[in-house]
Amino acid sequence: MTKDLEPGRRPGVPFAKMHGGGNDFIVVDNRKGAVPGGEAAAFARAVCRPHFGLGADGVVLIEEPGGEADYRWRYINADGTDGDLCGNGAMCGARFAFEAGIAGAASALETAAGTIRATVHGDGKTVTVQMVDARIVGEGLSLSDDPAGTAFDRVVVGVPHVVAVTADADAKADFHSWGRAVRYHGAVMPEGANVDLVHRIDGHTVRMRTWERGVEAETLACGTGAVASAVVAERRGLVRQPVRVVTSGGRPITVEWTPAADGATDVRMTGETTVVARGVIDPDALR
Repeated sequence: MTKDLEPGRRPGVPFAKMHGGGNDFIVVDNRKGAVPGGEAAAFARAVCRPHFGLGADGVVLIEEPGGEADYRWRYINADGTDGDLCGNGAMCGARFAFEAGIAGAASALETAAGTIRATVHGDGKTVTVQMVDARIVGEGLSLSDDPAGTAFDRVVVGVPHVVAVTADADAKADFHSWGRAVRYHGAVMPEGANVDLVHRIDGHTVRMRTWERGVEAETLACGTGAVASAVVAERRGLVRQPVRVVTSGGRPITVEWTPAADGATDVRMTGETTVVARGVIDPDALR
């Protein structure tokens, strides 16, 4: 229950700060409208700002479902734009809903990309999300103004990604400027895309870096990016399932799926979630 922090002021907003592999979120039980729908974008921009707010890659709102799901899961990027899906955000939302008594350990999440399912494992931290299908919509894309001649595969996992395989993803010193240029490149995808750079570690493991749209920066982890990267790496013969994706946060995401002609179906991603803090966001931070 929210309370007025001071007479005459609007209520504060209870929250949990959580992350999956360093991909961090402000999670709010919004079933009673703590964050009104018309204010969600401004709320996300305010609370996700480092220094001025709590700092995060995005906001997860847990809301009443419109159909048969246990709850509606809504994701808003740090820049205030809605995202159809976020794998790490779904993991954190599932754990939050379980701990809050909103849903059981196994739950169905209504998302803008469709209904997905999640299971919180016995340790209370590890979560498996049954994702939407990964669709490969283009292979071997090269950008005419890229002197390196990088080849990208275009993959949609609820949200668009482009994946490039390289010898050493960590050696790309200009990753920020490069990722930003690729993300906005007109030939990539009409709506832009998240950019994933991948290299093989061993027969079941890849290293991934992601430049994420909506955050407009490199993030420490990306669940949908892990799925896209694993599927591309397997199709190129670099790895075999299950695939461990080592993120910049250092905590791996494991991906398994059933191969399909255009990508992957029955996609399952498993990772570890962390609760950093719980509290109430003061209205002062929402200006």
